[in-house]
Amino acid sequence: MKSTLALSMLASSLLMLGGCSSTQDKSAMSRPHDVDDGAYIAQVERTAHDRGVTVQWVNPPQKRVSGTDL
Repeated sequence: MKSTLALSMLASSLLMLGGCSSTQDKSAMSRPHDVDDGAYIAQVERTAHDRGVTVQWVNPPQKRVSGTDL
């Protein structure tokens, strides 16, 4: 009985330690976020300038990037 209890306590503690170590990698990863798509904005504004049109961005186009793409 004592050995079964000790074995179950050991198994549960190993599972808890394994869970803690796996969350560290997830928290170290940066989440993707949106930034202005500068290349597309420049292309549209250049074309508008060539045609004599003024562009006023209300909602500028955005692209999703990960934290490592900055």
